[in-house]
Amino acid sequence: MTETGILTAAITYYGERLQEEVAVEELSELTQAIIHKHRGRDHNIAEEIADVEIMLAQLKIINLCADEVADIKKDKLESLKLDILEKNG
Repeated sequence: MTETGILTAAITYYGERLQEEVAVEELSELTQAIIHKHRGRDHNIAEEIADVEIMLAQLKIINLCADEVADIKKDKLESLKLDILEKNG
């Protein structure tokens, strides 16, 4: 089964609403891991990033917006590049 197949199966099995709620929970867990890192505590940032990436992929499937996200991401990266180049002269 492909990655997209697994993600789609999870959405079908658990339902769109629940998966969107899980995405919010995973984002919160990543936030906590970052806070723990900044406070010098043990953290699991890599695991939480993986969870968030899985949920973001599902959100793109649920909301039928993968192409739109890719276009916006490309524009934002270009803008970021220009900002960096401008500041570094």
